[in-house]
Amino acid sequence: MFALLLGNMQDGGLPHAGCVCGNCTAARRPDFPPHYVTSLAVVDERQTPPAVYVLDASPDIKHQLHLLAPWLGAHPSQPHRLRQPDGIFLTHGHMGHVDGLAQLGKEAMNVQQLPVYASPVLGELVVENGLWRPWAHQLVLRPLTAAKPITLAPDLTITPHLVPHRDEWGTGTFGFEIRGPHRSLFYVPDIDHWNQWPAAEEILGRVDVAIVDATFYSTTELHRQIAIPHATIPETLQLWQNLPSQLVLTHFNHTNPVLDPTSAARAAVTAAGATIGAVGLRWEL
Repeated sequence: MFALLLGNMQDGGLPHAGCVCGNCTAARRPDFPPHYVTSLAVVDERQTPPAVYVLDASPDIKHQLHLLAPWLGAHPSQPHRLRQPDGIFLTHGHMGHVDGLAQLGKEAMNVQQLPVYASPVLGELVVENGLWRPWAHQLVLRPLTAAKPITLAPDLTITPHLVPHRDEWGTGTFGFEIRGPHRSLFYVPDIDHWNQWPAAEEILGRVDVAIVDATFYSTTELHRQIAIPHATIPETLQLWQNLPSQLVLTHFNHTNPVLDPTSAARAAVTAAGATIGAVGLRWEL
C-alpha cells in the first residue's frame, strides 16, 4: 500500500497559460520533466485488482490516470481503455482541484457510478453545475464530515480535516489524513497562514509525512500588489523546526523560484531537510 504524488503545481500548472517567465519558458522545452497540477493517489495492492483512489481531480487528470495504469489495469469490458479509479476525494472547489471532473463525462472517460468524496456543499455544486449536469448522474456522491474517518479497507482510512482557505462558495477546504497499516500521511495542498489553523501542530506532528501547500516562496514573487493568503515556504520551514514529520512541498505557483534547481531558494529548502514534491514520488503506507 502506498501514496503516489501525481502533481506538484498550483491550479494553473506549468507552463502557465499566456506566460513567458523563466520557469514557464523552461517548462516548454521537450526535455523538461512533467509538472502536473497537484494531486495524490492512494493505492492498495492487497486487493485484486488494486484499489486506486485519487485525491483532487486536477486539469491534468488524463495524464495522471495514465501514471496509474499499472494498477488500474484494463477496463473489464473495454480492454483498450483503463479501468476507472475506485474513488476521487476533493479537497475543495477551486479550479485546480475539480476541473478534472470534466474529463469523466461521456465526451472523455465516461465513468460509471464513480464515488466522489466531497463536502456536502461541494457535492451539491458538482451535481447542480449546468455544464456538468448531463453526466453528473454517472457519479456517486459520498458526503464527507470533518474529522470523521472514511474506512476504505482494513487498516486504510482517510480522514478529512477542515483547514482555513478562501471560500467563495461555502464548500470548506479539507486536508486529508491518510493512515495505512504502517505509516501515515497528511495531504493539504491549499491552506492559508498556519496560525489560522489551531490544530496544525497537533495533526501535522502525528503523521509520518506531510505534503503541504508551498504556492509561494515570498510575498513579492508576483511583482504586483495582491494579497497572498498562503504561508510562504520560509514560514513553513520555520514551523517544521518543531515538527517530527517529513515535510514535502507541493502546489507551486509557476513563479516560485524553487522550481529552478540552481536557485538559492531550492538550496535553502534542501538545507532545511524538506523535499521538493515531484511527480512520481512514492511513500509506503
